[in-house]
Amino acid sequence: MAKPHADRIYLDHAATTPLSESVREAMLPWLSGGFGNPSSLHADGRRAKDAIDSARETLSRALGSLFAEALFTSGGTEAANLAILGTALQNRESSRRRILLGAAEHHCVLNTAPTLSALGFQVDLIPVDRQARVDSQWLKENLDDQVLLVSVMHANNEFGTLNDIRLFADLAHSEGALLHTDAVQTFLAPGLKWKVQDLDADLVTVSAHKINGPKGTGAIYMRAGVKVKPLIAGGGQEREVRGGTENVMGIVGFGAAVAEHLTETTPDANPRDHLRERALSVGALLSVDSDTPMLRGHLHVRFPGIDAETLLIVLDRLGVSASSGAACSSGSIEPSHVMLAAGYSQDEAKQGVRFSLGRKATVAEAEDAADRLAEALTQIGTAKRKSR
Repeated sequence: MAKPHADRIYLDHAATTPLSESVREAMLPWLSGGFGNPSSLHADGRRAKDAIDSARETLSRALGSLFAEALFTSGGTEAANLAILGTALQNRESSRRRILLGAAEHHCVLNTAPTLSALGFQVDLIPVDRQARVDSQWLKENLDDQVLLVSVMHANNEFGTLNDIRLFADLAHSEGALLHTDAVQTFLAPGLKWKVQDLDADLVTVSAHKINGPKGTGAIYMRAGVKVKPLIAGGGQEREVRGGTENVMGIVGFGAAVAEHLTETTPDANPRDHLRERALSVGALLSVDSDTPMLRGHLHVRFPGIDAETLLIVLDRLGVSASSGAACSSGSIEPSHVMLAAGYSQDEAKQGVRFSLGRKATVAEAEDAADRLAEALTQIGTAKRKSR
């Protein structure tokens, strides 16, 4: 067996991204001298409040929102929960008792279903196609004046495929329903330029650690006039929508990450394409057609007869960090709920592997990763032959 590589290649940016050096530097002062509570009236408190306001201004500029429409949370999961459960709680007495969720959404959306049911709402899952794109025709046929909220992710976190959020917003609004979109994967993503006006969603959720910012910080865009019930009761922070003393350091880091991304340009060459072609040459089956709109850095493939768990372990030994995009349970990888929703079998859903390249990925890095992928497949094939 080949020796482990000393130089690792990180291809799991869809899960999280490394903290940018400029973001780290922006955060450091708030670890020591900047300890004031933003709600305090003295100079230390005002300084912290000004830092939050500056970050909010940067975030709202990136979103294209009003200053007051951008609210900070502890991350994308809390933001999505606030959007969905907060809307349900706000409208408990409404005659609208249905909430529609995309069948391949992130767990932070899908796992609100039991609570929604306990609150008396009917939760229906919107089917997706073979490429994990939400079925707009199903939505057209099943929308009615009983629907309170529709939640459709902007890009699928496993496959990387994009949904036409403006279309879903138009459909939801035509029946008087609200639309939430989980935009964690697409916010400031390379090659994508959108503002909330382009999406026309009522609620949009984003996260800092997907754009080289810190973990533990996210945000929700709430269109002016949209109301949600707070999930965290406290002192009225974040315009009385999200209680609790603000994470000043994290918010400052989020603002710095947004500012850095706003000044970047996207190169013409896409290293992902090199990895895709090399993967195809060693037997990969693509989950997404090459001409389907998708995130620039995503590549989701499967190798028939090889479980993702096995491949990921060998790749890890060879210095490549990748993901199945599926949850781990009792030490083994469960079938991907995204692939199951997209119509794959149980066995096929255990084979999916996601490579997600960073914004600074190079062709050389992609080629090196492809070499290690080929080596991993050779090792697995050799091990299988020996076990017979």
